[in-house]
Amino acid sequence: MFFPVMVDLSAMEVLVVGGGRIACRKVKKLLEFGGRVKVIAPEFCKELYSLAQSMDEGKSLTMISRAFEVTDLEGQDLVYLATDDKDLNGRIGDLCRSKRILVNRLDDHRASSFINMATTNKEYRDQEVLLAVSCFGENPSLTKDLCKKLDEEFLEDE
Repeated sequence: MFFPVMVDLSAMEVLVVGGGRIACRKVKKLLEFGGRVKVIAPEFCKELYSLAQSMDEGKSLTMISRAFEVTDLEGQDLVYLATDDKDLNGRIGDLCRSKRILVNRLDDHRASSFINMATTNKEYRDQEVLLAVSCFGENPSLTKDLCKKLDEEFLEDE
C-alpha cells in the first residue's frame, strides 16, 4: 500500500529513462519541483530538446543520448521508467529494487515502489497550499480532473 509523502527533490538525484512525450511531461514536473534530473535515452522528442534549451537558471537537466547502462543507477535516489519497452522497464525496475532505489514504472504502477499524485497549488488565505489527489495509480485522468475541479472551485479567491 502506498503512503503519501512529500520529498525535497532539490536534495535528490533523479533519473528518467526514456526520451518520449511521457518522459518529457514527467521531466517538466520534476523540474517544476526543483529536481536535479538526468534523462537517458537513445533518442529524445523535440519537446525535451526545447525544454533543455529554455531552462531557467537554477534548474538542472542533463540529457544523455544512449541506451541505459546498469552503472546509470549509481548515486540515483529516484528512477522513473518511461520507455516504450515493457521488458526493459521490468529489468531496470528489478535492478532498482535490488539496489533499494525508489522506482516508478510509468507503464505499470503495480510494479512501482512509489507513485506520484496529481497536484494543484495556489494561494489560499495568504498561504501557499498544495493539494494532492491519488487513485493509487488506477486512474490518472480522474486525479487530474479532480485537481482541476479543486483548483477551480475549492481554492477560488474569497
